[in-house]
Amino acid sequence: MKKITALILSMAFVITCVSCKTDTGNSLASISLTKDVRSWSNPGSQYKELLDEYGSYTCNGAVVVATDKDVVYLYGEDAVEKDGKTLVSQDTIFDLASMSKTFTAVLILKLQEEGKLNIEDTLDKYFPEYEAGKNIKIYNLLHMNSGISDYINNNDPFWNISGADAANKKISDILNDRVTDEEFLKALYQAPLEFEPGTQFSYSNTNYRLLAFIIEKTAGVKYCDYAKKKIFDVCGMTKTTSMATDDLTYVPFDYDILVKYDFTDKNGYINCPNNTRGDGGIHSCLTDVLAFDRALFGGKLLSKKSMEILLKEESGYCMGLNKTAEGYSHNGASYTCSGNNKIIESEKFGHIYVISLEHIGSASDKSASYTLAELMSGTKYSKGTFNDGVYVNEYAGLKVKIREDLHQISDDEMAEDKVYLVSKCTTAEDKARENATIYDMAFDSQMLGMKFSFVNTRFASPGDPGYDETKYLDGNIGFIKGKYKSFPITVEYHGRAKTVICGKEYLRDTFTLSGNEGVQTICYYARKLDDNLISVVELYWFGKKTAEEQEKFFE
Repeated sequence: MKKITALILSMAFVITCVSCKTDTGNSLASISLTKDVRSWSNPGSQYKELLDEYGSYTCNGAVVVATDKDVVYLYGEDAVEKDGKTLVSQDTIFDLASMSKTFTAVLILKLQEEGKLNIEDTLDKYFPEYEAGKNIKIYNLLHMNSGISDYINNNDPFWNISGADAANKKISDILNDRVTDEEFLKALYQAPLEFEPGTQFSYSNTNYRLLAFIIEKTAGVKYCDYAKKKIFDVCGMTKTTSMATDDLTYVPFDYDILVKYDFTDKNGYINCPNNTRGDGGIHSCLTDVLAFDRALFGGKLLSKKSMEILLKEESGYCMGLNKTAEGYSHNGASYTCSGNNKIIESEKFGHIYVISLEHIGSASDKSASYTLAELMSGTKYSKGTFNDGVYVNEYAGLKVKIREDLHQISDDEMAEDKVYLVSKCTTAEDKARENATIYDMAFDSQMLGMKFSFVNTRFASPGDPGYDETKYLDGNIGFIKGKYKSFPITVEYHGRAKTVICGKEYLRDTFTLSGNEGVQTICYYARKLDDNLISVVELYWFGKKTAEEQEKFFE
């Protein structure tokens, strides 16, 4: 979503009671949740450790924790599906969104196994008119290092457009299937690359959209038909579709603004069976996603050699999966639902699968459905503006000229970050706090980025009138360290200092993140504006420059 009010993503993590049902839970089909009992735990003593960690996991949808053989834990929200009577369960159908990329990567490797393509092929073989494609391999698309701009999240350069109105119109056209494949490819052929292929990582939906085109050209059938034949049917995924409409059964919430901008239909569902194939668009449920994961990591979909290729990591990204310290994962975020598919490698159990699918927003949890006005009530906050290359928030006293190489980060680009941040919260107050800090604007490039945020102290620390920038930064230290705990990243905290931004004194905390991509520095700046509001600026970069050097940006 480009330059419009941010929507609130929320996952509620509260303690729930578990069912005393005695089923051994070998399959999800054998477990039934009732209106009164919304969770089930495996009674086997061997799963006590897993239940201690995941046995209170809830969300605004459904969650399953399983091993290669057994189901360990199942939760379903106390709600019904869109028919108004069927309880949310392991069979409720959601849009997998970017979780679909794993399926696309598998299909490409299936075609390579069949001798119909080679991932070392360059794109000009499939798109002869694409001049830049002579230097881009299928391999680059799979690993997100092609240099091709994201057609939906960085749409200005890809579509050669400018301005919020043009961006919103293009997104609306994409999400309503008003953009043809021919129009998409014409834009691709003319769009400049962000960097030389293979030299940098940049997550781009365009890569996997092109992979879907290659699958169709090579297999000679539609993407959805090939996916059904090679994956869905093989895994017994009877409730899963691709390039389909009207089969989602979850209930969207908080989608009025999406309807206003014509991003969804009147009921909050995206309607683009063609325009997101490959990079999204698979509709499924916990039962079927678990069946897919077990088949994939159980060697039933790909050969051992192909699995090694699939899981080869570059800059933290494999092929359709992120590499984590524990194993692999991929998030997905549509406009009204989100999900996460996590595969943990375990000596004891082989693999542990933690899968969640949920709607965004909530009809019952007030902390998940605040409007921006409600979140910032009692403050003098108003959303910043960005005109003629300058970001301004008058109340915060921020006026920053944004470098031309920085692009504005859309709400959709921040969606996965929001899902992650909120998913780690354990109370309604914390969820509201994390949602609140996402507001305002963010800008990014390959080397430098910044985010302007505002913390509503009434939600950050209820009942503490002395909550200030110092307490915010103190709490942020533990949060940052925890955020990257499951990633192959070392976090170092380098202390606090006073500094000046736009003529105002801020406190600054500095961190470095060291990993496969090198070293990134992140600085958090905080200043209390009034009894209810703290201004927070996040500045991050790769390279050797110091915080003092980078702060010249604000002069």
